[in-house]
Amino acid sequence: MNPGSNTRGRLGVARLLGVLVLVCPVPSCARAQGTIPTGFTDELIADSLSQPVGIALLPDGRVLVIEQRSARIKLIRIGPPVTVDSVGTVPGVNSVANERGLLGIAVDPGWPARPYLYTHSTHTGNHIRISRFAASGALSDPTGLIVMDAASRYDVLNDIPDNAINHNGGTVRFGPDGMLYVSLGEDASMLAAQDTTSLRGVILRVDVSQLPSGPGAASRAQVAAPGNPFAAVGSPNAKLIWAWGLRNPFRFQIDQPTGHLLISDVGDVRWEELDEGVSGGHNFGWPHFEGDEVHTPDAPLLGPVTAPIHVMGRAETGAASVVTAGMYRRPLGAQHAFPVAYDGDVFVSDYYAGFLRRLKRNGSTWSLAAPVAGQPSAEHWGQGFQTVSDYALGKDGALWYCRQFRVPFAGLGEVRRIVSAESLSVETPPATVSFAKPYPLPSTGRVEFSWSLVGESSVSLAIHDVRGRLVRTLVAPRHDASGTFHASWDGLEQSGRSARPGVYFARLAVNGRVFERRVQLVK
Repeated sequence: MNPGSNTRGRLGVARLLGVLVLVCPVPSCARAQGTIPTGFTDELIADSLSQPVGIALLPDGRVLVIEQRSARIKLIRIGPPVTVDSVGTVPGVNSVANERGLLGIAVDPGWPARPYLYTHSTHTGNHIRISRFAASGALSDPTGLIVMDAASRYDVLNDIPDNAINHNGGTVRFGPDGMLYVSLGEDASMLAAQDTTSLRGVILRVDVSQLPSGPGAASRAQVAAPGNPFAAVGSPNAKLIWAWGLRNPFRFQIDQPTGHLLISDVGDVRWEELDEGVSGGHNFGWPHFEGDEVHTPDAPLLGPVTAPIHVMGRAETGAASVVTAGMYRRPLGAQHAFPVAYDGDVFVSDYYAGFLRRLKRNGSTWSLAAPVAGQPSAEHWGQGFQTVSDYALGKDGALWYCRQFRVPFAGLGEVRRIVSAESLSVETPPATVSFAKPYPLPSTGRVEFSWSLVGESSVSLAIHDVRGRLVRTLVAPRHDASGTFHASWDGLEQSGRSARPGVYFARLAVNGRVFERRVQLVK
C-alpha cells in the first residue's frame, strides 16, 4: 500500500519515485518489532499474511484482517494456539496499482444479531464499492469460525469514481450514532475536494440500519443520514457528506465516547496532517491548504476551513503517509490497559518513516506528550513502525495494528499489538459510582442528572436514542475527583434542533463502564 505519497502535477516522476522508495537501506527498517517505552511490549500475534492492509475486532476478541491484493478476509482466533483461517474473498476487486484493492473493513455494531461485514474496495470499471456481506457460523464463539457469503453482497454505494490509480481513501468505520463513515480520496483531482457533488476528498456518513437483506444495491435516498451538513439543501451526493476538503484520508478513527473523527490526510509536498472533526460540516481546506500553509492560492474554498491539530514534515523522508491510531481510551479492568495518563491521548505514525507519536490535548490545542522512560526520542513515542497500515483499540486495552510487510516493502505481513506490561500494577482502584434517577420523568424539556464518584475517574455522559444513535454529548470525556456532579439536558440534539418526543437513554461512562438511565420526552 502506498496511500498517497505521489506528488500531484508530477505524476510520472512520482510513480518512478514510488518504486525507488521501496528500497530501504536504513538498518532499523528491517526490524519488525517496534521500539517503545519501558513497561510496554510489542507482541507478534499472527504472521505469514499477504499484504494485510486493514483490521477490525469482533466483540468477542477475534480479529478480522483483510489482504489488499488477494481481497481475502482472514479470521484470527487468539487461542492459544493462535490460528488464522479464511472467511471469504470479496469478488471483482481491482488491485492493480499501489492504492487499489480491498482497503477497509468494518463490523456491524449490532453483531451478532446483525451479522454483517462492510468493505471498501476498488473494482473494474473505475469505481469504488462500499458493500455489505452477510456472515454465518460461530458468530459469538471466540473459538469458532465464521464464513462470509459472497453472494449476499449488498452495495451501499457502487459507483464512486476511481479514475486515477491513487487517492481512493479506504476506511469504513461505525460511529457511536450507528452511522457508517467512509473515507474517499480526491481521485488525483484536487479541486474535486471542494465540490460536494463529486464524492471525492470527503468523509461520508451513511445510514445502513434500514437496508433490506441482500443481495442488492441501495439508492442515495435509502442511505442518506439525517443530520448531515447538506441533508436539506444538497444534491443526492452532497446529502451523504459529513466532511470535505481532504486529499487522501486513507485512514481515520472514531472516538466512540464523543463521536469525534481523527483523520490522517496524506500530504503532497511539505506536510502530512492530522485533522479532528468534532461534528459534521468541517472543510479541511485541501487543495487551498496543505497542513497550515497555502498550497494552491487560487483554489476555491467551500466555507470556512478547519486547521489540522498536528502536522508532520515530509522533507526528512522523501515519501510519507500519515496513519492515525486514533484516541486511546482505557477500558476498566482490561488486562493490557495503558496507564491512566494515556486516556484521551492520540497516536499517529508514518507509513514510511516508521515513527509513532503520542499527542496530548491542552485545552483547545494538541501537542507532543512529554517523553516517558525508554522512549526512543523526545519527539517519537515509538520507532520501527514502517508499513503499518491500520490500527484498532481492543477491549483488552492493547493497541492492535497490522503491518503490510515484515521487512518493509518485502515479504509477508503480520498483525501485532502493543500491550502495557505494567497495566495490572498501575491499575487504579475501580471507582464507586452512583447514577441517580433523572428528573423530572417524563419531561417536557429539561432533564437533570446527578452522579457521585468515590475515586478519581474518567467520565463522560451522552444521550442516545433507542437505535443507539448519539443525540447529544452532555459531558465530554474528562477526569473527575471524588464528589457529586450534575448535568442537564435541554431537550436539544447536537445540531441544536429539538429532539422528538420519545424514549432516550442517558449513558454515563466511568472508566470504561457504562451506567444507563431511561429518559422520556413528551410534548
